[in-house]
Amino acid sequence: MTDFDNDYWNAVLTAGIALDERTDLSGRYFFYRASNYKNNSTTSQPFGADAEEHGVSIGWNRKLSDNTRAGLRYGFFSNDEGLTGGNNDYNVSVISGTMEVSFQ
Repeated sequence: MTDFDNDYWNAVLTAGIALDERTDLSGRYFFYRASNYKNNSTTSQPFGADAEEHGVSIGWNRKLSDNTRAGLRYGFFSNDEGLTGGNNDYNVSVISGTMEVSFQ
């Protein structure tokens, strides 16, 4: 039997500020790292991971009325997996928008 440690760690940092009574600005950064690949293919199935991910985003939310809110968010994300020969690596930008309407 092969000993295997499933070691990884991640960190998230989030901050926000109210710009005025109706407008909020927020930001987030996250980091993930797993470096525990064990090549024991001569006796068993290789296990583990060798990956690093980063992500950063900034968002804006605005209260348009008592029952309507709008938001816009931009994010940049990257992934680097050492075990796939670069096939699962990526750098990507994402833009998303939201509209919330509550019916009271």
